[in-house]
Amino acid sequence: LLRGVPQRRVSLCLCQPASKVAGLAHLGSMTTATAVQRNGSRSSASPGATRSRAAVVKKEDASTLPEIAAASAKAAAAKANGEDTALSSEKHLGPSDSAAILQIYLLSGARGVFQMSRICMGPLVVSMSFEFGYTTEQKGQILSAFAAGYALTQIAGGLAADRLGGAPVIMFGLLTSGLSLFLLPWAAEAGLVQVWWLLWAMGFTQGPTYPAQLVTTAKWVTGSLRSYASALGAAGSTAGALFALGLTPIISSRVGWRQASFLMGVSTLLFGVIWWCLGSSRPPFRSDVDSGLAAASAPSLTSGKGSGSWSEILFRRVKLLTSLPVLAVYFAHSVHNFSRYFLTGWMPTYYNDILHASADNTAVQLMIPDIIGLTMSFVAAHLGRTLQQRGFLSALGVRRVFASIAFLGAAMGLALVAQARSVLGVTASLCLVHGLATLQGLGFGASYLDVSRHNSGLVTGVGNTVATLASFASPVFASWVLTLNGSDTNGVEDWQRLFFAFAASNIAGVLVFVPFVSVTPQDLDDVPRPRSKAD
Repeated sequence: LLRGVPQRRVSLCLCQPASKVAGLAHLGSMTTATAVQRNGSRSSASPGATRSRAAVVKKEDASTLPEIAAASAKAAAAKANGEDTALSSEKHLGPSDSAAILQIYLLSGARGVFQMSRICMGPLVVSMSFEFGYTTEQKGQILSAFAAGYALTQIAGGLAADRLGGAPVIMFGLLTSGLSLFLLPWAAEAGLVQVWWLLWAMGFTQGPTYPAQLVTTAKWVTGSLRSYASALGAAGSTAGALFALGLTPIISSRVGWRQASFLMGVSTLLFGVIWWCLGSSRPPFRSDVDSGLAAASAPSLTSGKGSGSWSEILFRRVKLLTSLPVLAVYFAHSVHNFSRYFLTGWMPTYYNDILHASADNTAVQLMIPDIIGLTMSFVAAHLGRTLQQRGFLSALGVRRVFASIAFLGAAMGLALVAQARSVLGVTASLCLVHGLATLQGLGFGASYLDVSRHNSGLVTGVGNTVATLASFASPVFASWVLTLNGSDTNGVEDWQRLFFAFAASNIAGVLVFVPFVSVTPQDLDDVPRPRSKAD
């Protein structure tokens, strides 16, 4: 079946469904037939030479069969152990390690820049409130505006990344985010409504970037490098939060919040230049393989065959998105965002109003937990990859262990924050929350790369939409709880209720994610097949 197919396509066939294997074999047979036609006159003129060449081909085929059988047996054994065999059997097809690592670091940097541009609003709104007199409810509205726009473009962004590649989508997000931070001071002068809509527009245009980052990561990484890339993505996110929460209050107190906003905008645009020069949607070999698959399926398309009717396609997509492993990832992501964006948005207010810390002291206290989280991200990236490569944990074991530690650690840390009464006690408790929450890069973060092979952009887009709704609800929920006493002045008891509520959400996260997580793609049957006559 595989005669005439180039060697790297033979390796690709080992990890593809039968319909794609047949298509590739058909492509290879067409190539062989063309070569025979070109040499036809020579072959017919020299029958002895033709028999000699046939003997050589037969000998080469016989020598290749044991290699193919061995690779197939290895893939079957890996599948029996719960591993994703497709990408592990493609590893010689992948980019060089240096090229892949470069893109991993660029994607991690992009994630950090996007987080910085989003999270800097937490400290900025404190300084803006002194000038414009925002109430607790108005601060909650400002902090939720970004998420309101962000949630609307996740699915479209994932589909665009699947079709166009992730690099242009990420570039567009960097450009619009930087410009939005430049325009923030003028919007604030115009009024609260203008600030809300500017941040909404910033979220709307930045929304497609997260699925684009995961789609691009899936194109570049294979095997245990998935856990490494996902953990470094979490490290980038933590670094962006560290930069925003640490420097924004200091700059705002020294030269003003307007200059702080300008600095964030400049940083975003400068990274955009770097991404424009070095970022790439996929390694070069991916384009070759994708075009080969398209060519292999072309005969069936021209003969009236395809991947099924629209109703069948829709059914397969809904089946994928409602499978238990995918829903478990969505729930875990939502819980993580629910807690994270409460802390990044409201902790500057807590330090200022309840602990009465100065702006400089608040900046230092907010930096310490993120430094711990950043350190843990790099440690976890190497630890998770090593545990998986040496066989101590399977890919599924890595997802379960690190997600459990992250959720339970965050719950414990939030409960300790509720009981702490000093600045140092609160900061120490937040170190536990941030330090362990970053391990989710090896938990649900890496699961996004596992649960889909053919529709990663769609899965990520829907998932980040659901998680963004949690991000939107988080500051609104916090402002609602804080105003339950009927006053705009909040006491320690009001904040305690809030911390315990977010701690409980993390307990729910581990109870749902760990039992249902899977590293097996849920869309393995989502491949082109012939249409019936009824279609």
